[in-house]
Amino acid sequence: MKTLYAVVILFVASLVGAAIWFSPLCGLGTPAVYDNNVPVGAVEGLCYPSDALCRVDFSGNEMDMHKALDSIFAVTVKEVKTDDGLTIVYALSPRVCAQSQYLRSGEEYNVMAAYSSGSISIGTPILSGSY
Repeated sequence: MKTLYAVVILFVASLVGAAIWFSPLCGLGTPAVYDNNVPVGAVEGLCYPSDALCRVDFSGNEMDMHKALDSIFAVTVKEVKTDDGLTIVYALSPRVCAQSQYLRSGEEYNVMAAYSSGSISIGTPILSGSY
């Protein structure tokens, strides 16, 4: 009987661990789900659907954006800086279960981040809404 309890506890712990691992935006703030560039609701709990366009917004500087990307093990694929101070990062994270997207040059990404004037937005697989 003790063995059965141990197996059940290990199974439940594995499920919770997987939910936390594959919902990395939950560790950065309260993610919102977007549809046609419009927020349609907040993510409840730890998990969000792998096919959802999720986004989290928070304050900070460009270094904070890169720290947040590092915290979800995202590797920068491409970084673009515009003349008006907007920085956009395309990255690939093993913690994001969203379907990968591809840049015109063929690089794969599943996370987008943007920084401008103290505001940071990170989304999976693409960054929906204005930033």
